[in-house]
Amino acid sequence: MGESVLVEALHQPATSVLAVLLTAVFVLLHQRRLGYADVGLSYDRVVSQRELWRCAACQLSHIDLLHLLFNLSALWSIGLVERSPALGTLYYLQQTTLLFLLSPAFCVLLYHLLIVVARREQYRDVTAVGYSCVLFGWMTLLATKQPGGIAMLPLFGLADLPMWAAPWSSLLITSLLVPKASFVGHLAGILAGYAVAFGLFSWLTPWWTLSLLLWSALGLGYAAARSQQLAIPYIRLPAGAPGPGVAGAASTGADVESGGSGGTRIVGGQIVRV
Repeated sequence: MGESVLVEALHQPATSVLAVLLTAVFVLLHQRRLGYADVGLSYDRVVSQRELWRCAACQLSHIDLLHLLFNLSALWSIGLVERSPALGTLYYLQQTTLLFLLSPAFCVLLYHLLIVVARREQYRDVTAVGYSCVLFGWMTLLATKQPGGIAMLPLFGLADLPMWAAPWSSLLITSLLVPKASFVGHLAGILAGYAVAFGLFSWLTPWWTLSLLLWSALGLGYAAARSQQLAIPYIRLPAGAPGPGVAGAASTGADVESGGSGGTRIVGGQIVRV
């Protein structure tokens, strides 16, 4: 079995790199004892406090091990796109980039509608993390267009799910099994998937799409470094540099949303939980 996994990893290099990255971020967060509020996306943090770097950080972060394992399993299943001769790694990277950039935008938009139009103020501080948005976007894209003739999606290696039913059935199952799962975040991923599937961004070539990702990463990384709330590799803040306090929360459940509280502070350019 190990040999087959290794062969799959070689045939889907981008998926393998993403799996390693998500796992490394999970380990790093636990080593530094960071929680939902430290890296998660919330309407108040992103819109009111302009912490745009959270749009990227939240999607790469997982606080709960079970949440990470579920997403890694789904990520590996969607890796069949890379293995498809008709699609390949370049197509996979281009669509993943679009979903990665669009999902938090749709998420913030949905929160805005809930808060401003529906007057549900409780959504202002709801914090979400996880790569699920991109995965739901991929399921929607595959269900809508079925590129490369992909009609079935392996489900945790146990069964095959018809592609047309994958996004909405997964949304329903997740909401029932994990009551605190981010319904808004998953719905945002589905909307992003439809936007990509219907060709709203078909004018973006692979080169421009990856260039957009690079510039977004540089901009968000710079914003995160200036905020002094994350320790960016190879960027060290001067000792005693002032920085705003950061609310933090640790969780032991399978949640992907949280509204908890706690605290961190910057000491010598490093984050310390208090």
